[in-house]
Amino acid sequence: MRSGMASRHLPIWQSCLLIGVCAVLLGTAAHLFGPRRIPWVEDHTRRVELRAMQAGIEIVDVARAREIVQAGEVLVCDARRGEEFDMGHLPGAVSFPFETREEAFNELAALFTPEQAVMVYCTGRDCDDALLLGNFLRAQGSKRVILFLEGIAGWKAAGHPLE
Repeated sequence: MRSGMASRHLPIWQSCLLIGVCAVLLGTAAHLFGPRRIPWVEDHTRRVELRAMQAGIEIVDVARAREIVQAGEVLVCDARRGEEFDMGHLPGAVSFPFETREEAFNELAALFTPEQAVMVYCTGRDCDDALLLGNFLRAQGSKRVILFLEGIAGWKAAGHPLE
């Protein structure tokens, strides 16, 4: 032993517990006093719908989406990956994968004008790629973005044909 100083260490489990408690306290303080609060509880079944409503994006059901497709006046964009698009998509839709939005926008730029209404969709109610694509298109100048929330799953469930 050293003279005059006794060495005192906590057991490893106590050290880990102390670090964990400090992390929880600091995280809670950051949440309470930070500028962006973390949602502790969120309704994930309606997450995409609620975010679209907050963003002011029009949401349509299967019946209205079918009317839009049949009228052919609205540009329909499939936000799913190219492979999924190739396996079947809404009639007249163009492939516009959210994950490659920059390249897809450059390729399809001639189709977009601020006045051209655009309907976006992806796999279904819990897929947020269509909403994210809609927000991207709004940032590029599109004035009317429509979200077909039920997506390809709702379209197929209603028995509508795919291309």
